[in-house]
Amino acid sequence: MNDSNRRKKFMRDRYSKTWSKKRKKYGVEQYDKDLIHELSRTQNDGKILEVAIGDGFPYAHIFDKMGYEVFGIDISPNLVNLVKKELPNIKVQIGDAEDLKFPESFFDGVYCFRSSWYFPNLTKSIDEMLRVVKKHGVVMFDIQNMNHPIHHKSVINQEKERNDPLIKIIMVRYVKNFIKTILRPIIYYPLDWSLNRHVIFEIATDPQVIKSYLKRRDDVKYHLYGVVWSKNPDHQNWNDPITLKKIDETGEHKEFDRLVYKLQIV
Repeated sequence: MNDSNRRKKFMRDRYSKTWSKKRKKYGVEQYDKDLIHELSRTQNDGKILEVAIGDGFPYAHIFDKMGYEVFGIDISPNLVNLVKKELPNIKVQIGDAEDLKFPESFFDGVYCFRSSWYFPNLTKSIDEMLRVVKKHGVVMFDIQNMNHPIHHKSVINQEKERNDPLIKIIMVRYVKNFIKTILRPIIYYPLDWSLNRHVIFEIATDPQVIKSYLKRRDDVKYHLYGVVWSKNPDHQNWNDPITLKKIDETGEHKEFDRLVYKLQIV
C-alpha cells in the first residue's frame, strides 16, 4: 500500500472516529464565521458542496440554515452516517476529494475548510473542485502555510523522520503516541514503525505550488487571504480571535500560519 492510500485508510478507519468530538471542542470560531461570510458574500444561494464534510458542523449546518442546498462528501462512512442522522437536509455521500462523483459544472459553490492538510494530493483535489463548479461559481479552501516558521520546522522534522529510522524511533512525538495508544484507543497521528512505511499525518503546503498550479489555469481568477491571530501570531494563545486579511498573491507570506484561497471560474 502506498503512502496516499495508507493516509486515506487512516483517515477513514481511525481518525474519523475521534474527529467529531474534537471538532466540537472548537465551537464556531471567528475564523469559521469569516470563512462563511466570505463564501456567502460572493455566492449567496444555490447548490454548494462541502468536501471533507466531517460531521457537518459548523459549515454545512450553518449553510443549510441560510437556505443553501447543501451537499457533502467524506471518505469516512462513520462521519457520513453521522451527518445523515443529525443533519437530514444535507445530501451527503461517501467520497474521495480526488475523485468527486458529480457531473461537471454542477455546483454554484464548493468549499473545503480545515481539511486540505490531510489530502495526499491537494492539486488533484482542487482540479476536481473546479471541475464540478459552474462558470462564475466559487471554490474556497485553506492550507497550512509551509513557509510559516511553525510548519517549516515541522516539515524539516518530518524529512528527518523519513530519512533516519533512529530519529523516527526516538522522537518524543512517537513516544507520546505510543503512550496514548496504551492508555486509550485514540490516536492523533498515524503510527507506523516499519522503516519504509512512514506516513505523515498533516501536510503543510508550499504556496508556490498552488500559485504555479493556478497560473496554468487561464479560466480561474483568485483572491488570497492570510489568517491573522490578532494578538499572538506565534500561536501561543489559541483563544485569540482569528480573522482573515486579504493579501497580495506574491511572496512567501511567512507571517501567516494559514492561507485561504478563493477561486472563481471565469
